[in-house]
Amino acid sequence: MTEQNRYVLGESAGEHSRLRDQSVVFDPLTRQLHNEAGITAGMSVLDIGTGAGDVAVIAADLVGPDGHVLAVDRDRIALDGARNRLRHRPEIEFAEADLGSLALGRQFDAIVGRAVLMHLRSPVEVLERLAQHLRPGGLLVMHELDLSQDWASVETPLLDRVRQLVLQAFETFGIHSRLGRDLFAAFRAAGLPDPHLTLSAPVGGGAEAPSFGWVNALNALLPYLEEQGIVNADELGVDSLTQRLTDELDAEDATLLGPVMYGAYCRLG
Repeated sequence: MTEQNRYVLGESAGEHSRLRDQSVVFDPLTRQLHNEAGITAGMSVLDIGTGAGDVAVIAADLVGPDGHVLAVDRDRIALDGARNRLRHRPEIEFAEADLGSLALGRQFDAIVGRAVLMHLRSPVEVLERLAQHLRPGGLLVMHELDLSQDWASVETPLLDRVRQLVLQAFETFGIHSRLGRDLFAAFRAAGLPDPHLTLSAPVGGGAEAPSFGWVNALNALLPYLEEQGIVNADELGVDSLTQRLTDELDAEDATLLGPVMYGAYCRLG
């Protein structure tokens, strides 16, 4: 991505570790989407904004040894880490690339991405560019978040504080907090066929409440919130935040919904 389309959550080792933790929550949902969309054995797949490489692994598992996955990112440190971690997966190739000027000189059977478009200044322009990298009949499969829904069945003070901080930071940094529900319009604006849509989210109560997902998101934003003097880690008690949030919700018999994931996929004619 260019400076206009920068990943504001940073490119530190801590952020790469956070993305790997995040994958525990999202990987089953993304795997289900890829299966439904039709990513199958032998395909060539482009994974955009690969980060720690977790979505590339999902695609590689589906295309098998006869397939190939090219995973691209603008972050060299992330790519080096992913290469090292996945060096036992020869079907995955990594390359540095800027989505704002993507020109790989090759086409693919499918292009996938998770929580990437939400960080872009002009997601429609990137979708248009991605379509140029698809073979006729190729699949475009995007998986994006929507944070605008109610997070729990009962409002609690700590959850309200976490929600307020996350949404405030997203607005400040220009991250599209409801890109998921805007995927259909984005595909149309890019001149793509109307996509099939899916909706999924981690959900639970008591010990199974997905509190970690929200705390994980807040941890990514915390350096910037501290820099602006909005909050600090000591005030939040981040080390115990997941458990305290779970306990608070449990005391209210509440159901907690994790980040809602919209899937959108279409096949180019």
